Amino acid sequence: MGISLKQAFIFVPQDKNWVSKVLIGGLLLFFPVFAFIFPGIKRMIFDPINYYMVTMYSLLVLVCLLAISGYFFKVVHNRIVHENGRMPSWRFIAYFIHIGFKSYVGGFIFSIPFLLVMGLMLFISPLTFNGFSAVLLAVGTILYVIYTAMYIMLALNFAIDFKISSFFNIKKAFALIQHNLINYVILVCECILVSLCMLILSVLLVNGQILGLLLPFVSFYICLVYADLFAQFALGMGNEIYKEANCYL
Repeated sequence: MGISLKQAFIFVPQDKNWVSKVLIGGLLLFFPVFAFIFPGIKRMIFDPINYYMVTMYSLLVLVCLLAISGYFFKVVHNRIVHENGRMPSWRFIAYFIHIGFKSYVGGFIFSIPFLLVMGLMLFISPLTFNGFSAVLLAVGTILYVIYTAMYIMLALNFAIDFKISSFFNIKKAFALIQHNLINYVILVCECILVSLCMLILSVLLVNGQILGLLLPFVSFYICLVYADLFAQFALGMGNEIYKEANCYL
């Protein structure tokens, strides 16, 4: 079974309640930037700076992002583990926040070596672009591809059992892809392609002024596209290791 980018984009509308689910996810992504859109709220928090309001706002932003991350991994999990897996209901948001927290902890610890290397490269990078800068840019691009390839493998591993340790179980994660490396390369390339297209679309929406309000909802839809791409790869393995007894949300 191959990986279909078209199938990933049409997966979302196949859910009968997809509009409400995408709207809720988009609103959660909209919250982190709404204070900068409405001048009155921005002045209340930042002019003069109100540390209590900033702290509360930051915590709410973090909760929203954790919920989005948890929902993403739950969608991947449902698609992999359950026959005809669907997008879960948002009424289980506390559960998604819990999953999202574990994904952030595992993902951050895994990312530390890459962050240190990238930070070092930025520190030694000259202010003006020259030959050395071009070398650093090439190395940075290679590191990004390597990081993406490893993160997708480990994130897929995490989506199966929701254990933080799955982000560090390289052996188990590699076992998921070792017999299907061609499809895995396709998966990584398609994820990078979607991210580049999303970047271009984001620039167009932001420059479209009022159209920029659509960006959180489009971003959440793309998040679900990634989820289906992940699931398509795992389902193409044809293994029975994804079975579980519990009903899904």
